[in-house]
Amino acid sequence: MVNKVLIGIVALALILAGASGAYTFYLGEQLAVSQRQQATEIGALHEEMAAQGEETLARIDALDNELRGIALGMEQSGINAGELYQEVSPGIVRISDGEGVIGSGFVFAAEGHILTPQHVAEGHDPIYIISADGHASPATVIGACEYSDIAVLRESLPTPAFLSIPPLTLTDSAKVKAGEPVIVIGNPLELPGTITSGIVSQINRFAQVGYDSETRGVANLIQFDAAVNFGNSGSPLLNSQGEVIGMVIARIDPSVGEGAYFAASSNKLQRVTHSIIERGYFDYPWLGVEITNLTPEAARERNLETINGALVMTVITAAPAEAAGIKADDIIVAIDGAPVNEVADLTSYLGEHASPGDAVTITLIRYGLTVELPVTVGKR
Repeated sequence: MVNKVLIGIVALALILAGASGAYTFYLGEQLAVSQRQQATEIGALHEEMAAQGEETLARIDALDNELRGIALGMEQSGINAGELYQEVSPGIVRISDGEGVIGSGFVFAAEGHILTPQHVAEGHDPIYIISADGHASPATVIGACEYSDIAVLRESLPTPAFLSIPPLTLTDSAKVKAGEPVIVIGNPLELPGTITSGIVSQINRFAQVGYDSETRGVANLIQFDAAVNFGNSGSPLLNSQGEVIGMVIARIDPSVGEGAYFAASSNKLQRVTHSIIERGYFDYPWLGVEITNLTPEAARERNLETINGALVMTVITAAPAEAAGIKADDIIVAIDGAPVNEVADLTSYLGEHASPGDAVTITLIRYGLTVELPVTVGKR
């Protein structure tokens, strides 16, 4: 009996040992499989991290190249004032009444035409142009536009000396952006050939400019902060390539403030001067309305969400605006689809894009409704 029990115990032990071995083998296999899976996952993770690392490095390289490009662009967009001065200054002249310097100007065309403000040339007979090397010649005013403050002079000698002076290059002022670097070269305060530098403060300004006999609204102005003084009127406003983007005509009264100066845009210069050279005059476009910028209070009274627009104060009798049906209290918000956010937008568009006889479309708000009216531009 005892032997049978012992045999049973031994058999049970053998069965348990076998089962344990089998389970141990099974666990070993499972562990091996798990280790292989983990190894595969770890390898894939390493590869992914390596790929991400390469992508990150590539992004860093691309960003570095971009920053280098920006830095290079900024460096190239800066002004080498010394080189520009040597290149441009021969084409800049002094305007004289025969006694002293009354303004500046520059050679505009290959035919020796000189550009200067109308308020500099007005009322002076004789008037002289003096080159950078001191050559003085009597000049004739061949035409002017008082509303643009632009005049064109030409040497009146039988054999003009200014024909040999290279003219300055005018560029497209529509591409000018606020913040661009600029320089001014002119003749302030009897100090010929003075150069100052600054930036474009803003474009498409409209300003009331005080002259000896009156105050006139002048459009298509570039505001800048390069210092100018008496005698700088007529100085070219130059970009970093030495191209003319405007002509200095005015400054804020020093008793009011400093650092705000104005130049007629080069696109306006080209329109007016080409007309003067070809015909002797420039017909200034005109609608026949007195307008003002909207104020927050005026906008609130009219249930408007913004102050964008030009408020019509008065419509002149028999003017193009009256014929088209524009009325006082209308709010002009666009011309030919170009937004009118303030007075300057409307006057600047007319000054550079419209001529007497042209048909333009005025979009306005009247009693909360949007109205479009065709208007035939008149002559001021």
